[in-house]
Amino acid sequence: MLRRPLDQLAGCIWLPRLIDKARQHLAGTLPPDFQRAFGHALATDGAFLAHFQLVFADTLTVIKQAASDDKVARWFLAQPGVNPATITDWNTRAPRFGEPGQPGERAFRFAMKTLYRGCPDPRVTTAFTAIAWDEGFLNEVAPLATKDRTANP
Repeated sequence: MLRRPLDQLAGCIWLPRLIDKARQHLAGTLPPDFQRAFGHALATDGAFLAHFQLVFADTLTVIKQAASDDKVARWFLAQPGVNPATITDWNTRAPRFGEPGQPGERAFRFAMKTLYRGCPDPRVTTAFTAIAWDEGFLNEVAPLATKDRTANP
């Protein structure tokens, strides 16, 4: 099981999920659908790594050697591209990954035609909502509109 995209470590979303994916990858248990995009420059992992100026192989090595999330968090916070401003910027931008005009737009459209084909839900407009739909928690992050909610906002 992977932590959710909005879960935080060191105040940063996506980091816990990346750690989980790395640990599963290193153990040979990362599912094939995840393996294809893991660390890919056009996927959310790649955007995360680029945003914080992290090298994928170095990040994997740290996660492999770290006995705990806290050790990974300490390493992460010590990286030159990581500071409160870059974390805040990432936390603001990342949930919009894949929206029109946002980073990952092409990759998201491709994922909707391949990984998430058959997703009829109009609430799925970003990589984060696609993950939520795929993993069964979309109603928690994007509740369905109800007559009550639309009548009494």
